[in-house]
Formats: sequence, structure tokens, C-alpha cells
Amino acid sequence: MLFNRLQFYVFRQCVAAVLMTLGVILAAILLVDVVEQLRTVGGDADISVLTAISLSLMKLPMLTEHTMPFIILVGAIIAYSRLSRLTELPAMRAAGLSAWRFLTPMAVLALLLGLFAVFVLNPVGAHLNERFETTRASLTGAPVEGIAAERNGVWLRQGSETDQIVIHADTTGTEGIVLNSVDLFEFERIYTREQGTNDFTFRRRISADTATLKDGFWELINVVEQVPDQAPVHRDALSIPTDLDPAKLLDRFAAPSTVGFWRLPGFIAQTERAGLDASRYRMHFQSLLASPILYVAMALIGALVCLRLARLGGTGQLIAWGALAAIILYFVTEITSSLGAAGATSMPIAAFTPPLFALFAALTAIAYMEDG
Repeated sequence: MLFNRLQFYVFRQCVAAVLMTLGVILAAILLVDVVEQLRTVGGDADISVLTAISLSLMKLPMLTEHTMPFIILVGAIIAYSRLSRLTELPAMRAAGLSAWRFLTPMAVLALLLGLFAVFVLNPVGAHLNERFETTRASLTGAPVEGIAAERNGVWLRQGSETDQIVIHADTTGTEGIVLNSVDLFEFERIYTREQGTNDFTFRRRISADTATLKDGFWELINVVEQVPDQAPVHRDALSIPTDLDPAKLLDRFAAPSTVGFWRLPGFIAQTERAGLDASRYRMHFQSLLASPILYVAMALIGALVCLRLARLGGTGQLIAWGALAAIILYFVTEITSSLGAAGATSMPIAAFTPPLFALFAALTAIAYMEDG
């Protein structure tokens, strides 16, 4: 058996401590965010407290995912400090139970929570956050936040073997598939002896009031087509072929954290086929894969600082050092993720190195304390 009766008891204590920590932190987050929604959204629209609570609840899963490592850390500290204070840990040691055995329940719980956060909480949080942005936009009458990825408007690029089209728009519609005040710059590939080169030449510029992404083409309205050395041509409408997916266009301008785990691989492939940089999304995907290891490392750090006998003193100082180590680990993970997204280092190395280092360091410390 993986767990004996004593380990199940420790596991229940860990679950209770994590649930208590989760409840306290979520209540604090919800309270602060409700006030924030009343201040921000309530400043542009007349909303009730219930509406503000519903908006905050849409953001709650994503906020929970971001704070989960610290929830596990605090839960482990509470569980094992309580067991130590009640002399239950010394009794387990006196009964011949190794520290590896009574630390395993917390590690298993952290691993399960990590898998749940990646496979369930992250997709649900991304979906609800998208609903939050849409609902807030409908209440305030503003465009959906995150559509304009650049200060000077929205930029897209599409292409094939023979041409490339750069698309610029000032704004987008609320559905994310309508571009306003659009300019399309079309470039043709240069051929030498019937062999394609890596060089392109400008072919034409197309300006339109709106561009609507349909199934396989852009529908342009009120068009002005300008070709070098020719007079501008005015058209009421014009169609331009495209391989962009209408269902994915809105997501292009979303932060990586707003794209759920199960959608990320397809979204990355679609983004790269459109000629866009998907580095941030690739790095986010690698970070999600590494997050269960980070959770286990946080759990072991929290438990490790409570293994000292309470009668020897110094437990509070150890807890402070453990909390500091966890905070440093979190910020190092964020820094390495930024380096990986920028291409300064390999993405799997940037994602897995900090949590693996913390995990092996915690295991080494436990082995030193337990086995000498």
C-alpha cells in the first residue's frame, strides 16, 4: 500500500490546512476584487454589488491558479507546524516512521493539485476570464481589453509561398473578427530563374473602412486600391483570400494566460502559420507543464522548515527563511520565463530548471536531516 493509516491521517491534516488557507486567501481576493470592480467598472456604468461579485467570480479561477503555489506553501507550514506543536511528529519519529513517509502525503497532495491546476483550473480560468472581458466591455461600452496589442493599433500578417500581406487596423470590433480603418500592404516574392528567393517587392496597398474575416477570405468595404505608377481605384467591396481562423483571431491579442492549456498547442500552430511570433505562448505552455514540480517543491519547502522539534526553538525563524526561499523561487521562475520567451535561453530549460533545482535542494536537505 502507498499509504498506511498514519499517512492517511497526515494526508487529511494537509488537506484541511490547504483548504483553510485556500478559503482565507480566496475570501481576501474576492473582497478586494469586488471593491476594485465597483471602483473601475462602477465608474463607467451603474452596477450593483451582485454584478460586481459576479465579475469577480469570473476572475477568481485565474487568480486562484496564480496564488496556488503560495497556498500550498502556507498549507504545508500550517499542517506540519500543528503536528509538531502537538508533538505528533516526535511521536511518529519515536515510533520509527521515517520523515520520508510522513512528508509523502503533502508531496502527493501538491502533485494532485498541480495536475488539477494545469488540466482543469487553467482552462476554466481562461474561459471565464474571456467572459469577464466581454461582460465588462458590454457594461462599459468599451472595446474588449486586449484587442489592440500595440499602441499604434493592431498588426497582423498572413502569407503564402508567393506573397505576404501585412495588415494594420486602428481598432477591432467586439467580436474580434472586424477590423476598422484597415490598410493592407501586399508584397510579391521575387523569382530568379524560376526559383523563389527570400526577397519581396511591394505590389499594392489596399485601404478600407472595415475588413470582416469570413470563412477563408477578408471582406473589405469601401476600398481604395493603390498600385505603383497607377491611379487609385475605388471599389465598394473587395475579397482577399486568407488562411486565418475567425475563431482564433480574438485570441491573438490575448495574453498567454488567457489561452487554456488544452487550446495552447493548436493556438501556437495557428499563430505560427500566420507568420506571427508564438514565443510567449510556447513559454507559457512549458511553464504549465513544469508547474506540478513547482507545487511539490513549495510543499516540501513548507514542510521542511517545520521538521525541527518545537521544544528546541527557532521554528519561527525557519518558517521565515522558508517563506523567503519560496518567494525567491517564485521570482526566479518569473525571470527565467521572461528569458525563455525572449529567446535568451531554451524554453524547456527556462521552465523546468528553477522548480527542479528547488525540488532537488529540498530533497537533499531532507536526506541530510533524516539520514545524515
